[in-house]
Amino acid sequence: MNCDDIQNALYVYLDGEFAELEARDFERHVDACARCTKLMVREGRFLEAVRDAAPQDPAPAGLRDRLALAIDNAPSPLPATLPVAPRPRGWAFALAAAALVLVAVGLSVGTTASAENTVIDESVATHQKSLPMEVRGSHRNVSDFLQQNVPFAVDLPTFQDPTARLVGARLTRVHGREAVLLNYEVDGERMSVIQLAAETSVDDAEPAVQSKRGFDVWTFKRKGVLNSFVGRDARSVRRLVRAAYRR
Repeated sequence: MNCDDIQNALYVYLDGEFAELEARDFERHVDACARCTKLMVREGRFLEAVRDAAPQDPAPAGLRDRLALAIDNAPSPLPATLPVAPRPRGWAFALAAAALVLVAVGLSVGTTASAENTVIDESVATHQKSLPMEVRGSHRNVSDFLQQNVPFAVDLPTFQDPTARLVGARLTRVHGREAVLLNYEVDGERMSVIQLAAETSVDDAEPAVQSKRGFDVWTFKRKGVLNSFVGRDARSVRRLVRAAYRR
């Protein structure tokens, strides 16, 4: 790690989000660098002061009593065997089956949409953290690292565009699942590509875009991998998304 890495990842370390190996690399640099030591001490004291000043009042007694009452009145577990309802016949059975299908589809669509929104939100948050890369260098170096450490087949984007340069990669987690963060530099701007195993094997017909916290986030599924492209330069991000999707 260098001084820039320390500055970018300082609060990640102070919040205890580093893996053990990353923490050791971080501490090794700080121990040997007086400038970074001063920075960490200053920011650590600031963070401690903020935490100490934050209100830590216990929940009101009335709220605790209502929660306890709600728990006491919650339904008991279902019995091991349930009475079997009479089976509908004819058109009644068809209507009942159709209703069940509609409910199941509605729940599935709602769950999928919620999961995708969570992935998009966490992808933007991951991009904003500016986490240090675990591997840097050539496309081959990054690809070898990912093949050895990622439990799914990463679809590493490559671009013919001379303004797009792969910076590095690191492991992360998105929506509670193992994921990969890829950093690119495009026209001098940082762009992130977050990948995780898609929950369905069907590729998207077209990439979709949303605007989150001032970033354009393009998402699509390809070859069993869910991709999120995050960046501020809408034109550059769109150009690279199209190139990655059509490979």
